Amino acid sequence: MMKKNIFKTVIVLFVALFGISLIGCNKTATYAELLDKERESISKFLKYGGIYTADMPGDVSQILESGNPNIVSNQVPFYKLQNDVAMQVVNKGNGRKIKEGDRVYFRFLRVDLNAWSDAPYQINMFDLNNGGVGNWYYKENYDFYFDYVEDYSVVTSQYYTYGLGIEYPLAHIYDGARVYLVVPSKVGFSESVSSVVPYLYLIEYNITKN
Repeated sequence: MMKKNIFKTVIVLFVALFGISLIGCNKTATYAELLDKERESISKFLKYGGIYTADMPGDVSQILESGNPNIVSNQVPFYKLQNDVAMQVVNKGNGRKIKEGDRVYFRFLRVDLNAWSDAPYQINMFDLNNGGVGNWYYKENYDFYFDYVEDYSVVTSQYYTYGLGIEYPLAHIYDGARVYLVVPSKVGFSESVSSVVPYLYLIEYNITKN
């Protein structure tokens, strides 16, 4: 009798654990749900604390600069670029145009906007406890570069280590520029594509090593 009771107990536990595992599987987000989350996170950020968007001016002289790399400004817009990328310009650079094929070295810090949207706060990229993560503090920027292309295809973006999203500003700014950039996963760093994570970047572009 005792053996039968033990056997029944084992069966009940097995069924219970199997049911829990099924519930866990059902809670796994679908790709469509991940995309919805990404869109919601980006939309929330671009409306937070007076942040606003605008169309990109046809003349570079009309692009407004915040002048402050420390925090995201609500005094100048995030300009809408290709494929849902949005750019706020800190400074436009030194006036030297970056051309197709130029090797561009970059420094960056970034914040996961999905994580941010769960508990929004004013982002200070240089806050060591709650700021961005990246190569900004590296002594040299040799290892982070891309050869600038003007192919803004979402399909080809995944074949670039850093995606094409961070290249979009270069059609509008100059060498030495700094920008804040909202980058959806589809044109983000390669590891962001499958996880569907959008990021806010602070990026500085240079055509010389430093």
